[in-house]
Amino acid sequence: MSIHSRLPGGGFPGRDVEACIREALNAEQSAQRILRPNAASACAPEVDSLVVVEVICAIEELLGVTLPTSFAPRGGYDDVEACVADLLAQTRGVWVELRKQEEEHHA
Repeated sequence: MSIHSRLPGGGFPGRDVEACIREALNAEQSAQRILRPNAASACAPEVDSLVVVEVICAIEELLGVTLPTSFAPRGGYDDVEACVADLLAQTRGVWVELRKQEEEHHA
């Protein structure tokens, strides 16, 4: 993992990341409704893993970081709020770790 953030230094930009996640989810879910107009089955996740990958790409672009592939759970998420909370928490963890590494490197 590496960090080359386009955002100002400092704390984790949680609001920006959450807005990015929600925007990407909305865009991807709209696209999926067009691509798959039939109603999803009752056992299908609300946010499938392919949508999660697209959301992760949006986060990476926003922050200028590479996120682990493990961020996209098999099968996706049962609901949007679980997806947002999980990706936000995981991204925050990576951000904090990368900032520590960056500080150690410059020390």
